[in-house]
Amino acid sequence: MSESFFSIPDLRICSYAITIAGGVMFWIIEGLYPWFSLQKHRALHAKLNLSIAGLNLLILLPSGILMAFMLNWSRNAWPGIGMLVLSPVAKAIVIILLIDLWMYVWHRLNHQIALLWRFHSVHHSDPTLDVTSSWRFHYMEILISELLRLPLFMLMGAGIEHLLLYSLLMTPVIEFHHSNISIPPALDRLARLIIPSPMMHRLHHSTLRSEHDSNYGTMLSVWDRLFGSLMIRDNLDNLRLGLDHESDPNKQQLFALLLRPFRQ
Repeated sequence: MSESFFSIPDLRICSYAITIAGGVMFWIIEGLYPWFSLQKHRALHAKLNLSIAGLNLLILLPSGILMAFMLNWSRNAWPGIGMLVLSPVAKAIVIILLIDLWMYVWHRLNHQIALLWRFHSVHHSDPTLDVTSSWRFHYMEILISELLRLPLFMLMGAGIEHLLLYSLLMTPVIEFHHSNISIPPALDRLARLIIPSPMMHRLHHSTLRSEHDSNYGTMLSVWDRLFGSLMIRDNLDNLRLGLDHESDPNKQQLFALLLRPFRQ
């Protein structure tokens, strides 16, 4: 089988469609069946987080073009996983698993390295967790992430089609586990066997460091199990979200959040 079963334009269109359609769907459902009592000013909260996401597109769009060029060039010089005798499907599975493992490692480093936490804490400072929180990241975190993952993906022998396929699979998962959707506990327990479930990720957004330094998985929950960072607490009635002293409306403004990592 050749690798022609990947259509890069189709994957790109599907990835964008899944991101938008999934976000709209989860936002509507969490408004109807919220786990946390329905928050006021949902539209303003979404506007803030989407504004941050929109700024990040200024980095992600040119980065995506550069990554497509560099990955295409590097595969001719260094096959990476291509050195193994694997079918295109098996190769794609291995690369997707490696990408998700990197996402776990990167997320964990953002909690353990003080400089990286300065930027990642913008994501955690959100006092209201919903699907739009899944796109709320400081532009410096995005920039550093893009700079680090390019050489790693080149070493893997990944193609842009693998990144697009990973995005297609990962995006609805992160939208789901950030969402404020109320689902039956049994379904949450079933989901967490494979992916980070909403209950797992709500604990990750706790104000308590002992709790938010856990459950780092992006698409798969297996990495938290393997590396001892899994934390489960089914009763989250007393859970407080965000970061201490960061819920003030003046601190939850676009420019305040962009400048937050540079404050003393």
